[in-house]
Amino acid sequence: MNTNGKTLKESIQDGAETVMKSASHAADVAKDTVRDLASDVSSQAADTAAAVRDSAVERLDEARDALSESGDRLAETLRRAAEEPASGSMQARVLSAVAGGVSSAAHTLRDRSMSEMVADVRALARRNPGAFAAGAAVAGFALARFLRASATSHKNDHRS
Repeated sequence: MNTNGKTLKESIQDGAETVMKSASHAADVAKDTVRDLASDVSSQAADTAAAVRDSAVERLDEARDALSESGDRLAETLRRAAEEPASGSMQARVLSAVAGGVSSAAHTLRDRSMSEMVADVRALARRNPGAFAAGAAVAGFALARFLRASATSHKNDHRS
């Protein structure tokens, strides 16, 4: 027996219970801390994702507006070109039809949101996968040419 009137075995058992309670409490605190940290990280990730999405939508809207303006200018150029050949000629009719299509596309770009256009593209891809793949290839080629030309123009501007 020790000085408290407990046997050594009882003292060890009490000590073990105290250690177990402390370990259990420490585990609960650790779980709560991890849960809070995970919640904070998740919240920050959601905020970051929302900010990235908002920035991307803003940039896409700017690009859409610029593309729409370019389409309007191209349509006007095509209309003027259609007026130059003899009125009613095949070339004038083709240029006029292309100008109308470009103008219509420019107005559609201006009037529709990016989410609406994405939904339309998805629906087109489901209905006509072959046409979608061909269109995507042509668009990719055109975009690559445009970007290459823009990069060359940008380099030349800085050299001046």
